[in-house]
Parts: sequence; structure tokens; C-alpha cells
Amino acid sequence: MALIKCPDCGRDVSDLAPACLGCGRPIAGAVNQPPPSPPPQPAGQQVASPTPTPAAPGTPSAPTFVPAFGGVLRSNIGDVEKIEPVRKMQGFPTGAVLIGVFVIVVVVAAALLLSANRGGPPQAASSTTAPSSASGPTTTAVPIAAATARRASAAATPLPDVNGISCDTLESTIFHIHIHLAIFVDGKEQMLPLGVGIGQPWQVEDSAEGPFVTDGSCFYWIHTHTEDGVVHIESPVRRRFTLGDFFAIWQVPLSTTQVGPAQGQVITYVNGSRDDRNPADIPLLSHERIQLNIGGDVPPYVFDFPPGD
Repeated sequence: MALIKCPDCGRDVSDLAPACLGCGRPIAGAVNQPPPSPPPQPAGQQVASPTPTPAAPGTPSAPTFVPAFGGVLRSNIGDVEKIEPVRKMQGFPTGAVLIGVFVIVVVVAAALLLSANRGGPPQAASSTTAPSSASGPTTTAVPIAAATARRASAAATPLPDVNGISCDTLESTIFHIHIHLAIFVDGKEQMLPLGVGIGQPWQVEDSAEGPFVTDGSCFYWIHTHTEDGVVHIESPVRRRFTLGDFFAIWQVPLSTTQVGPAQGQVITYVNGSRDDRNPADIPLLSHERIQLNIGGDVPPYVFDFPPGD
């Protein structure tokens, strides 16, 4: 075995190799070509076999090629196409792209957070100012802090009892009736104020009867919510109440000759009938209509309580 040069690529290759390992050129077939066939001889002539010449002593004999395989494949005889290795893509900014995507996600999240914080207040917060389609009164907004301070103030400085009637934090409906009171001075009707018997400050609403006091620091058992002359008796106990109790809570004098600052003979009507008793002694009964006249006699008028009152 010896190393020879490939005729195509010049690479050293064994003379026993069937083909060049660099370019694929057949090697064994090129070195050891089969001898040409002898020309045909005339008939009857015997072909003499060549007698090998003995080699001189000390001369090495030529190597005999023994193919390692049965032959060289035809596909290895032709030109071998060199396949270049795949080149790796260089210079693609993968890290920069990932950083850019991360920055975009952070910016979008921050924008969504800011837009949520800058949004308007919940719809429930504006429900106090929205018009209502219901037939109930329209609420006048009162700060919750004011209501809390009102109740704290009432607890610190409670109003005194009047004729055994206390001013409680909440109204009671164990005994609940209504009466109507009308006062005329010199023939002119006087407006009975709202909030009599209700500790200030008040929470006032607009209703079909006009302004309506819905809340206060406390409620005497006898009080008024509106200016229409309706007096509410809402008591935790059942007892006898008189018109004098109401005027005492109102802190307005009442007698047979005086109604508040007005003085003179007091003419009293109860349910349309003349009543000669001291007006302070008139009992307060359910749906009773009381009218006081001073400075002149005014015929009693009929007041209709609201349905279901």
C-alpha cells in the first residue's frame, strides 16, 4: 500500500482506496486498469501465454490491487457536487427585540392603569342628584359628617324632658296618630312652622306637602314635619297628650287669653264645633281638627288628611 496524489484534487490518498475521500474520484480503477483484451487469433492458431519474467533478485514486486468491494458504484464515478455547510445567521438582534417587546408591554399596562385612575366616579355616587321617576320626595343632600356630628352633639347635650315627654334619637311608632292645628290672628291664618319638637340641625326634603323634616338630632314625641299644620304624635308609650303639651314643647304660651305673642279672647273649635275649655286642656286625638281664633272669630274650615294617613 502506498500514498498517491488524487488527479483531481491533489489530495494524498491510499492506492488501495476505491475513491478519493476529498472529491470522490475513483482511485483503484484508475491505478489498476484491466489489461486490454488480446486481438482475435486465426482459427487453429494457439495463443501462447506470456511467460512472466522473473524479477531480479532484490527487486520488490509490484503490489497487486485487490478491491475491497465488488466494484466502484456508478454514482461515485461522476463529478461530486460539493455541499457547502449552512451558514449561521449572524447579526440578528434577538435580545433587542425582546427588550423592545417588554418595554411596549410595560407602557401599555401603565397607560391602562392611569386611564382607570382618571375615570369618573362610580355611578352610585351620583345617585343622590339624579332625578327619580318615583313619586316620592326629592332628597336634599346632607353631608354624612354633618349627620354624625348632629347625633354626637345630641348625645353630648340632650334636650330636656317637657311634661314627661323626652326627645329621643329615633321616632317610635308604638303610638302614632296625627291631628291638624289651625291658628288665626285678626282673621289671618298663621303658618304652623315645621320642625317643632325636632332637635336641630335638620335634614329637609321636598315633598308634595312642601318642605319635610326627615331627620334631626332628636324627636320629641309630639312634633311637626311640615308647614301644613299636621301634628305628629309618635310615642313609645300610650298616654294622654294635650294641646298644652305641644305648645310647651314649642315654647309658645297658650291660654284662654293668649296664643303666642297675640293676646285677647281665644275662640276654640274642635272638629268644627265650638269648645269653651281652656285650649291647653284639649286632648289630642287621632285625626282631630283644632282651630284657634284670636282677634276675631273665623268659621272653622275642613281639612282633609291624606289618604292612608
